[in-house]
Amino acid sequence: MDNIINLSFKQLTIVSNSQKSANQFNFHPKFNLITGDDNSIGKSTLAKLLLWTLGCSTHHDPTWKSFDIRSLLVFNIGNSEYAVGRYNDIIFIKQPSKGWQKFEKITGAYSKLFAEIVGFKVLLPNKKDTTKLEIPPPAYYFLPFYIDQESSWTQTWSGFTNLQQYRNWKPMVIKYHTGYINSEYFRILEEISKNQFEKKSVEEKVRTIETSINVITEYLPTSPKVIALTSSQLEDLYQTVNEDLKALQQQQEDFFKKISELNADKIYFQNQLDLALIASQELEKDYQFSVENIELENISCPICGTKHDNSLVNRASILADKVEAERQIETIKNKLGVLNRNLMKNNGTLKEIETQIQLIHEKYDSSLSTNEISQPNKPNILEEIATSTIHNRVQKTIEDSHIQIKKYDSEIRSSKKEQTKLLTKEEKDKLNSNFKLSLSSYIEKLDATAVNLSNISSSSDYSKMHGNGGAAESTRGLLAYYYAVLKQIHNAENEVFAPIIIDTPNQQEQADFNYSKIINFIIQHTPNSAQLFICAMNREEIKTYKEQANTIFLTENKLLDTKKYEELKDLLNFESYDFA
Repeated sequence: MDNIINLSFKQLTIVSNSQKSANQFNFHPKFNLITGDDNSIGKSTLAKLLLWTLGCSTHHDPTWKSFDIRSLLVFNIGNSEYAVGRYNDIIFIKQPSKGWQKFEKITGAYSKLFAEIVGFKVLLPNKKDTTKLEIPPPAYYFLPFYIDQESSWTQTWSGFTNLQQYRNWKPMVIKYHTGYINSEYFRILEEISKNQFEKKSVEEKVRTIETSINVITEYLPTSPKVIALTSSQLEDLYQTVNEDLKALQQQQEDFFKKISELNADKIYFQNQLDLALIASQELEKDYQFSVENIELENISCPICGTKHDNSLVNRASILADKVEAERQIETIKNKLGVLNRNLMKNNGTLKEIETQIQLIHEKYDSSLSTNEISQPNKPNILEEIATSTIHNRVQKTIEDSHIQIKKYDSEIRSSKKEQTKLLTKEEKDKLNSNFKLSLSSYIEKLDATAVNLSNISSSSDYSKMHGNGGAAESTRGLLAYYYAVLKQIHNAENEVFAPIIIDTPNQQEQADFNYSKIINFIIQHTPNSAQLFICAMNREEIKTYKEQANTIFLTENKLLDTKKYEELKDLLNFESYDFA
C-alpha cells in the first residue's frame, strides 16, 4: 500500500469571453483518456491547460492567446480539496477552510505557497545574483510528471517553456525529485548562500577602500620620513598637530571620504554604461537580423540555432528594448557628468584647505626636516601625517576584512562538507543501482534493447538517452527513462506525487505491436495510487486502456462549446470571488 500523498485533478472549467464559449471536464482519480478521431482536435491543449492553470508555462498554440482564456482547476491533495484559477498571469487559489487569495504573478509569493502545498523544497540561485536563493515556479515541480508531445520525446526535462530563467538548474531539481538530496540539503544551502553574500559584501568593501587609497596616494604622496615613523610616533605627532588644526584635519578627512565615494560611484556607473552600450549594440544586431529575414515567420539564431518568432510584434519589442537601453545610456552619462563636476568641485575645496593650513605648516614641518632646506611644492606636514594615518587605519581595516573573508570561506567549506554527509556513498550507490535495474528492466519490457545503457549510471545522465538507438526504439527508451525516474520519485517520498500526463505515446509511428506494448507498460507501471492521463488518437491499440479509463472524447467542437458559455461564464468571474 502506498504511503505517499497524491495530487489528483478533479475538474477543469475553461471560459473564453472573446469566443463566447466554454467547457467543463471531470476526471477520474485513477485512469483518464483524452482522445478523438482527429489528431488536431485539441487533446494536447486540454492536457496543457491543466498545468497552465497551476502556473506552468506550456508550449501553447499561439492562437490560444487570442481566446483570452480563463480557467479553474479543482484538485485534491490527499483528502483535501483545493481550487486554482488563472487569467493571463494572475493566479487565484483557494485552500481548504480559507477564502480566495489573489497573486498578480506566478513567481514569488504564489510559487512559495504552491511549493509548500506540494512539499517541493527546491531552492535555486538567482541568475544575476547567485547568492540569492529563490523558490522556482510550479513548472519545476511538474517536470518529471509531464511528457509533452512537442518536446519531451526528443529532449528530457523540457516539457515547459521559460525554464532558462535559472542557470544549470537540472542537477539540483533532478536530485531532489529522485531522493539524492532533501529539505535539509537546502537548509544548509541557505546558510552557504548567506555566508557567500556576506563574503561578497566584505570583498566589495575592500575593493572600495583600495580605490580610495589609490586616490589619496595620487593626490597626496607621503614623505618617506613620515612613512618611516612608527605607528606610535605617527599617532603622537598627529595628536600634536590635531590640537592646532583639529577642524581642518576633520575637513580634510571628510574630503578623502567624499572623494573616495565619488570615485567608487564613478567606477560603478562607468561599468553600468559599458553594459548598457553592449546591450544596445546586441539589440541593434537582433533587429537588423530580424529585418534582413523579414519574410520568415520564424528565424533560427545563427549562433545557437534556437527558433525565434519574427513577427512585427517581436520586431517592435526589440526596437522598444533598444530605445529603453539608449535611454539608460543617456541617464548614466548624465550621472557621470554630475559626478565629474562634483569631483572638480572637491578639488577646489582641497585647494582652499591647503591654503588655510599653509600658515602653520612650517611649525610642524621642522620636526621632520633635519634642518634641510624646504623644497618647493613639497606636501605640507599635515597632509603627510593625515595621509599616513589613513593608510595605517585602512591597512588595519583591510587586514581585518581578509580575516572575515577567511572566516566566511571556512564556514562555507564546513557547510558544504555537512551537505556531502547527508547522503552516504552506500546510499548513493543504492539509488544508482536501483535506478539502473529499473531502467534496464523497463528497456527490456518495451523491447528497446538497442538503446545503449553502458554510460548511464543515474537519473542525472538524461542527456545520454537522447537519440540512443533508432527513432522508434529511442522513443521507447525515453519512456523507460521517464518511468524509472517516476519510480525513484515515488520511493523517495520527498514531495506530493503529481498526476502523470503522457501526451501522444505513439511517437515515431510505432508498429502496432510496439504501441500496444507501450500502452500496457504504462498501465502496469504507473503507481497504484497515482492519477494517469493519456492523450492519444482513438485506435485499436488503446482499447485496453479505454475500457478502464474515464474517457474524454473530443469532437469537431474541440475544447470550447458556445452552448455552455452562459452556464459556465459566471463560475470564472474571478472579480466577484470572496477574498481572504
